[in-house]
Amino acid sequence: MLVGLADCRRVEAFDDRYYTAETLFRLVFPDDPVGPPQSFGDLSDVQRRVVRFVADQDEAGRPSGGMDAFRRWKVPTRHSDLRVYAEIVQAGQ
Repeated sequence: MLVGLADCRRVEAFDDRYYTAETLFRLVFPDDPVGPPQSFGDLSDVQRRVVRFVADQDEAGRPSGGMDAFRRWKVPTRHSDLRVYAEIVQAGQ
């Protein structure tokens, strides 16, 4: 189920996307981590899918609750940094 949510399948309307994203972040990035991940590879498969999905979106489409979760988990929130972290682009591109 989380993999489907992380891929955001069958979510069309803005409100549906927003609430799906908020729910997804609460499930995938709960509370504070015991030890923050040191790299993208330290995240779970579902967490990596969510990070990649968010990194592929424009900044306006990112839910604020998700960015709070990223900050707690020490995942970059700046769009360009997130794309490098998610291994979508190399640093400096």
